[in-house]
Amino acid sequence: MKKKKHTGAIIFFTLLAGLVAAGIAYFGVMFYVKTGTFYPQSLSDLSMITSEFKIFDTLITDEAMKDGTDESVANEAAAGRADGTAEDAADDKAANGAGDGSSSGKAANGQGDGNTSGKAQKDASGKEAATPTPKAKKNKKSKKKPTPTPAPSKPEDVDDISTHDMSRYLGEMPGEDSDIVSTATSVYTYEQMVKDLYFLEQRYPGLFTASKIGVTKDLRQIYMVTLGNPDAANHVVIQYTVHSREYINCLLAMKQIEYYLQNYEAGNTYGERTYPDLFSNFCLHVIPMANPDGVAVAEFGIDSMRTGSARGTIQFCWESDTQLGRTAASLEQYLTTFKANANGVDLNKNFPVGWEGYTDGVPVPSTDCHKGASPGSEVETQAIIGVVHDHPTVAVISYHSAGNLIYWNYGVQDEDLLAADRNLAINLCNVTGYPTAVSEKYDSHLAGGCSDYFMWEEGIPAVTLETGTGTCPLDIGAFAPIWNANKDVYPLLAAMYG
Repeated sequence: MKKKKHTGAIIFFTLLAGLVAAGIAYFGVMFYVKTGTFYPQSLSDLSMITSEFKIFDTLITDEAMKDGTDESVANEAAAGRADGTAEDAADDKAANGAGDGSSSGKAANGQGDGNTSGKAQKDASGKEAATPTPKAKKNKKSKKKPTPTPAPSKPEDVDDISTHDMSRYLGEMPGEDSDIVSTATSVYTYEQMVKDLYFLEQRYPGLFTASKIGVTKDLRQIYMVTLGNPDAANHVVIQYTVHSREYINCLLAMKQIEYYLQNYEAGNTYGERTYPDLFSNFCLHVIPMANPDGVAVAEFGIDSMRTGSARGTIQFCWESDTQLGRTAASLEQYLTTFKANANGVDLNKNFPVGWEGYTDGVPVPSTDCHKGASPGSEVETQAIIGVVHDHPTVAVISYHSAGNLIYWNYGVQDEDLLAADRNLAINLCNVTGYPTAVSEKYDSHLAGGCSDYFMWEEGIPAVTLETGTGTCPLDIGAFAPIWNANKDVYPLLAAMYG
């Protein structure tokens, strides 16, 4: 009996050893198939077989962090997780003055090799990913994951003209016999706007205030100008250029502000009332450049971006749109018609109205039609909504281009709200000469925008003015008729609501 017990044990351990040997042989063969060798050069190389068992990590490599590129933005976007706020360590370094060190021609994955996210990719199981993924370099010594929820940019992060001692620019201020805001070119820059607001303060002290209401991804300030009586019962908010290639409207806004100041100081009249009288019981809030990052991209291309994160996202937009067949243009040409912000989000599709139902857009960062990660996710969107919420707002106006049209209605059924919106649209029609047009209600292919949001969600009359004709960006030759049509919009609003 004892002999039989020993024989059973021997058989059991022999079988076990055979199974172990077979397992080692199997993994050895699989490793050879993958690497061409039966042993790894280093222990870390064993990571090469993990894909067989569907173990994945999205990595930010040490090299990528050194050169300031933003692999995490491209990877997050391609995985359907891009929320327009994913900034990597390169952004933090840039914000702290360490520099980002990346060249503008590099792709979002730091290689510039054109392997971008427009094409659906397959995972180890052979299934196609829902959204494309640019290639990411793997660092065998580092497996640091991207920060999923980075801290938002803060005013103290900004180090540009808006934080300078502006008196250094007084030598550039036009003489008393000249307008401050020049119409020599339609390329009206963020830097020029900041200077002109300072110059206007010097020439017209106490007649307006300029405040900062947000900091963008690429560390620019969003400005708001307040005209009239802040204690008035009725306030109107006007925003310009959420679509970056429509930057001619930034110039329009600044000329309208200067025109108001000239007429107010001179005591000129509109109708039978002086400007001081018109604005004594009315307040206007103007956001002349709601999307300063996007404007910089449309005016000067990818080199205008200050941070590696922003450059990586903009590069990703072009590569993805190219792969998706949405553009065949070169990067330089593509960016001249850029519409989004530095997160690749179309701001007029980011407002929290019908956001979930808008399904026909672009699922990843793009020049247009990408709605972002969540309703109102973008700082630019939040800034506009915040201004309206902070004041007793009775109307909201959005300036866009082109079309010489005034959109109103937006499919709202409330008769009182429709009557107020129709009254605003008709009065603006009478001043500008632009015909009115009924805008349809948002749906799966028509995203709700700024005006839709305030009509549907806030119950505030809102309209959209489309200035000029032609393809954006509009040349300065289009400005004269735009100006003639819109120069009296501010006093009209004061006469309506003051």
